[in-house]
Amino acid sequence: MKIYSLFLSLVFSLITFAEQTNTQNSSTQKTAVLIVGFDASCRSKYRMESIALTLKEKGIAVYKYFYPNANWNNIKARAKTCSFFIYTGHGYGNGGLDGGFGGLCINENISAQEIVDGLKFQYKPLVIYLNACGSAGSSAGDPDDIGIQEATKRVCDTSLPFFIAGAGAYFATNIYGESFLDDLLKGKTISNCFRVFSEPQFEIYMTETITSKNALNLKTISISGYQDQNKPKAQYYHTAFVGPENFTIKSIIQTSK
Repeated sequence: MKIYSLFLSLVFSLITFAEQTNTQNSSTQKTAVLIVGFDASCRSKYRMESIALTLKEKGIAVYKYFYPNANWNNIKARAKTCSFFIYTGHGYGNGGLDGGFGGLCINENISAQEIVDGLKFQYKPLVIYLNACGSAGSSAGDPDDIGIQEATKRVCDTSLPFFIAGAGAYFATNIYGESFLDDLLKGKTISNCFRVFSEPQFEIYMTETITSKNALNLKTISISGYQDQNKPKAQYYHTAFVGPENFTIKSIIQTSK
């Protein structure tokens, strides 16, 4: 009888240990929300699938919201505990808090104010915008050179609602950022990842500390781009980041699924 009781006790202990281990593994797993907005090309979906595979290989749980299944209520519910918030789609030219750039074009247009009101990040995720007009500076239909001040404003306007919502850092490029993400997942700082991604194909135009009365205060902003060889006066602002220069994968607090 004592042996049987001891056996039951051992079994119970093993079950408890397994449950605790599973809970611990779940509670420390990073998660990513991947979004493809409306009117995005098939190529955009293909590239996001590639990013999803890269994240999964690193043990990160991926949740995909691709148009026409990019519902804002579903996205914001999942995004509250995400580690990565990655979007590709149209830039929202007048969706910002000040009427400039900002927001998302998913199943419907989501303004910057709707992001602020509806999205509360718990774990300081990295927000990434890929190939979305204005998010890294330049936009389709721009004149030859919008100037670094306008580029800076667009980057700040697009990133601001996410920082108000609790983001840890922001990165945007007018192409796709697989190599940037790969370097970040290797533990490099966001400033180093940005520099490696930008050079040698782009010139880094500016890196400075933001001074403001909002959530961007004292964060670093850096923007890179290139000059069109066929148009000497055409300047394109192509890639940007906002956040602490020493932001790394470890800066993202690990979350439960």
